[in-house]
Amino acid sequence: MLQEEERLGAAETSEGGVAEAQRSRPWPRYLEAALGFRNHWYPALFSHELGEGACRGVDLLGEPVLLKRVNGAVYAVHDRCAHRGTRFSARPECYTADTVTCWYHGFTYNVKDGRLVAIITDPTSALVGKLQIKIYPVQERKGLVFVFIGDLDPPPPLEEDLQPGLLDADMAVMPRGEQQVVASNWRLAAENGFDAAHIYIHRNSPLLTQTRVTLPLGAVMYSREGMVVAEASGPKGIVKGAGKRTPIWEAEIEGVKVAARFQPGQEGVTPFAPDVSMWLPCGLVVDGFPIQGTYQFEWYVPIDERSHRYVVTWGRRVPSEVEAERFFQEIDTRWKDLIVNEFNNDDVAAREGMEAFYSEGDGWQREHLFRPDLLITEWRKLANTYGRDIQRRPL
Repeated sequence: MLQEEERLGAAETSEGGVAEAQRSRPWPRYLEAALGFRNHWYPALFSHELGEGACRGVDLLGEPVLLKRVNGAVYAVHDRCAHRGTRFSARPECYTADTVTCWYHGFTYNVKDGRLVAIITDPTSALVGKLQIKIYPVQERKGLVFVFIGDLDPPPPLEEDLQPGLLDADMAVMPRGEQQVVASNWRLAAENGFDAAHIYIHRNSPLLTQTRVTLPLGAVMYSREGMVVAEASGPKGIVKGAGKRTPIWEAEIEGVKVAARFQPGQEGVTPFAPDVSMWLPCGLVVDGFPIQGTYQFEWYVPIDERSHRYVVTWGRRVPSEVEAERFFQEIDTRWKDLIVNEFNNDDVAAREGMEAFYSEGDGWQREHLFRPDLLITEWRKLANTYGRDIQRRPL
C-alpha cells in the first residue's frame, strides 16, 4: 500500500525524471488549463455589489465582461467596444436603461442582445444594426451572479457546476460574502483548498485558539474508495471525507516534538472533522466549518494565468427567513473577520508562495508528491477528464 502511493512522486526521483514525469502524468489537459476550463459557469460578483442601473467590469478566464442590472435582472456583454477595443467599464456611460455607450467615440450597444443601436458621433452610420458584441448567459442565485464563459447554446444547467447543496431551498447563503484578488494561478488555489496536509499552516490560527477545536497537523490518504464523484448528470468532484485517511497529530524532529495544539482526549476541546470537497470548475465546500452545521463555500475564479478571484461565503440549513437573518448576523459579528483575516489568509500566502515555482519555472514537472497528495492527483485526473473545454487566449 505504501509503495503504491509513493509512486505518485516516483518519476521525479530518477535521473532524467523531469522528462519522464512530463510524459507519464495522466492529466495533460489540466496542465494546459492555466486560464481555467471553458463552457462552465463562474461566480462573477455578489448581487449586492451591482445596484439597479449600475455597470461593473470583471475579468473571467482572461475575458473582460461588463455586467449591468436592468429592471432587477443582470445582463453581461463583452467589455470591449467593437470599434477600437476600449473597455466600457473604464468610464461607463448609460443614456438609457438598456444600453451602454463607449466613452471614446459614442458607440452604443443594447446590453440584452449586444447589438449596436447607435453611434453618437455618426448617427447615420451603416454600422448601426450590423455590429454586435458577445453576450454571456447570466443566472443570479443565492446572492451571487453567475456568468457562463463558453459557446454552448444552451449552456448546461447551473447546478452541474456548483457544489452540491448550495442551491437547496433550505440553504441560507450569506449574501455579503468576501472576495479578493490573489496573485497565483487558480489551480494552485484549488489544490491548496483541500490539500490533506495543508492544514499544518493553520496550526497556530486564532480561530483554533478561540474555538478550541481539534485539528491535526495533516492526514495521510491511503484509499481512493468513494473519493471520486462523477455521475453522468450532476456535479463532478473529489470528496476528501470519503477516502480512508490517518490523521497526524504529532511528529518528532531530532528529539523535538511538534504537536497539534488541541488533540482528541484533551479536556475542554471540541472534536472537529469537517468534510471538504472540490467541484468543477473551481468550487470548494467545507461541511462543518467554522462550526458544525455551517458550510464554507469557496471559488477560485481565474482572472488570468497568474491571478484568481478568491470568493468566499457561508451557508446553513434553516427553517425560516428569521433564522437565516440570525445566521447572517452571526457570520458578520463573530466569524467573518476571524475566518477571512486570521485563517484564510494563511491559504492566500501559501498559494502566492507557490506561484513563481509553477508559473516562472517548471514546477508542474519538478514537484515531488507524497501520500497526502492523493487528493490532489485525483482532482487533477477528474478535471482533466471532465473539464468541458480548455480556455485559451484569443489569437
